[in-house]
Amino acid sequence: MGQYTGVYWTLAIIFLIVISNRFLFWWIKATIVAYYSAISYIFITTKNKIDRQYENITPVPEAYWDKNSGWVDTMSGYYFWPLIIILLFIYYKWFTGVKSKTAKGWVIISFIPSTFIFLFFTFMFVFAYGYRP
Repeated sequence: MGQYTGVYWTLAIIFLIVISNRFLFWWIKATIVAYYSAISYIFITTKNKIDRQYENITPVPEAYWDKNSGWVDTMSGYYFWPLIIILLFIYYKWFTGVKSKTAKGWVIISFIPSTFIFLFFTFMFVFAYGYRP
């Protein structure tokens, strides 16, 4: 469980964003939660399988690093491409929902740190689970 703390935190943040959002219908929220739950299960079980396959082999062979890094790169796409679409939709609805220019400016300004946070989580996911020395 400790190995996948980062995945659980990532899921918690995604679920918090999705569930607390007023622009998404309940069935879309349920679909997104089901999607992320399913890909998390697939990610964890496959990563554990890869780890078990190369367990107790020292030095760790190149094949392990290739397989593990490739798997994490693939799964990061499944985690973060849909998330960027969700975030862009939320920001679009938020931007078009406010009326004053000042409010629209604040929405645009809030997009900047959100982008950096998104990029940080993407980098940390790939670095933590797919790092190749």
